[in-house]
Amino acid sequence: MAFALLGKLLDIEWLLARDAQRPSAELERHDRELLGPDAPASPEQAIEPWLAARRRELGGRTPGRRSAELLSALHVALVALALAGGAGTAGALLRGAAGRAPTDVLSFLFATLIWPLALLVGSVGMLGLRGRLARSLLLEDLYALGVGVLGRLSRRAPEQGELASQWRTLRRSERRYRDLEVAMLLSAAQWYPVAFHAGAALTLTASALFSDLAFAWSTTNDSLDPSTLGAVFRVATAPWCSTLGVGCISPELVRATQFSRFTGQYASPQGAAMSGAWWPALLGCLVCYGVLPRLSFSLGLRALVWRRSARLGERVHELRSRFGGVTVRVSEPHTAPAVAAPAPARAAAPAGRELPCWVIGWRGAALGDAELGATCARLGLRAERRDAAGDGDYESDRAILRAGSSLAAALLVVDGWEAPDKATRHFIQALRAVGVRPLFVGVLLEANDAPNLAIWRDRVGLLEDPDVNVEAIIRKPNAELEARP
Repeated sequence: MAFALLGKLLDIEWLLARDAQRPSAELERHDRELLGPDAPASPEQAIEPWLAARRRELGGRTPGRRSAELLSALHVALVALALAGGAGTAGALLRGAAGRAPTDVLSFLFATLIWPLALLVGSVGMLGLRGRLARSLLLEDLYALGVGVLGRLSRRAPEQGELASQWRTLRRSERRYRDLEVAMLLSAAQWYPVAFHAGAALTLTASALFSDLAFAWSTTNDSLDPSTLGAVFRVATAPWCSTLGVGCISPELVRATQFSRFTGQYASPQGAAMSGAWWPALLGCLVCYGVLPRLSFSLGLRALVWRRSARLGERVHELRSRFGGVTVRVSEPHTAPAVAAPAPARAAAPAGRELPCWVIGWRGAALGDAELGATCARLGLRAERRDAAGDGDYESDRAILRAGSSLAAALLVVDGWEAPDKATRHFIQALRAVGVRPLFVGVLLEANDAPNLAIWRDRVGLLEDPDVNVEAIIRKPNAELEARP
């Protein structure tokens, strides 16, 4: 189904927003039940069964699935309209003035091929400038119009009456999926000109096979020389003329079919009889330069989307930790050991898949080697560099940031009792600015689901950065840690 991936991304973000206020222990139990005893070893493999199970729980009527259905229906309708538009345009041009005047080949190509090429050029330009799309007022207006249409379509389903508002809320994570969204929409957009050109080609073929067509070309004050026009068409028809030997435009055909509207006659007495040889060349132009480039572009974008979406676990960092046990813990709960025992096996990332991590202790917060190892194991990280920041020495903090990091991720360890202030948020933003991705904020807590965790998630959430993730680290007394086998 078209737009199925877009629906999947919307549902993932919607489900994460629904789960934000749920206790992490409850989420962990729920996820284990959904994934079952044969849970996949990697986040990439676990996303599909997890999402399918969550959708089944909700009866399949999730915002993402509903949006995909509505967009697919709208897409099919637009493709049908484009097909009818191409067929109608070609039919009107081929009939000429009450069917008595020959069809001008230049007008036919300009209307059915040349002008629609602007969409392909625009699509390539949008793809190249995808990082600046959000700054375009026109695109923002078009997006608002599209969301409004989606909202009106969804009013027929009472259970999805707030679909448009939910979609607007989900757009906070647009940076996370921007490349996928742009490529998906551009790929879908190519089917409209493909349908337009295909409709024109079908009408041309049907008219040529089941009726008599006359073609000609004309120019004002001899501004276009027949030899020049013949040279252009020889180059344009070379792909099929040289290989298949059909649809060739000879200099004699060009000279013979020059037409004068004032006299109503061809330049050659044989012009009317020879003019039928134009239609295979026109058909070749529509297929070779209209249908095939856009179809190839659409399929290429679809392959790009498929390749980049194969590892969604690297984009959705919340699920990376969720599938490793939901909450980062230094030690397992003393209750229900049989349920907690399998968690470390799933939490451990496959060999060679751990992200090299830059660990930063904020304002004196620190983890011991054993605690840090357990935390990194749950998140699929590997600590390779450790620093301290936030102790009031701004020059030292700036030096750390200037040094940057070549590592793939960062873990900022903070004390849960200290609410995140502007300085903390600015430091998080500065870390992201130097290229750290993703960034985990590990909040040290004395108990699971402490109110401080909600405060940290709320304050850090103000940054609206999908690559910043707040994770709880439950501290236990040293005696309990030493007593563990």
